[in-house]
Amino acid sequence: MCGAPGTRKRIPQQRETAYLDGLVRGVYARRDLPAGHALSDKDVYLAIPLQKGQISCRELMHGEVLLKDVAADQAIQIDAIDSPYAVDSNLKAVIYQRGI
Repeated sequence: MCGAPGTRKRIPQQRETAYLDGLVRGVYARRDLPAGHALSDKDVYLAIPLQKGQISCRELMHGEVLLKDVAADQAIQIDAIDSPYAVDSNLKAVIYQRGI
């Protein structure tokens, strides 16, 4: 329960990590947001479920600029923001594979 002894690292079971990944919150637009808008806390809210291709609370940084219009209550996709995560093909692939 507390992990392995200090001499080795505990490797969590796949079902444990899958369960925890299912609780990650996705980023949604609080209101209609135009392309070119810099995101702030007042523009978004976090909610479950995380959708495929959607940024999560893990990737949200203040000041990201929208590349596309995003409607109110719509999931903010990785392709809709100017972010370091959007230019790294490996990270982008992971973002598109996770979620529902």
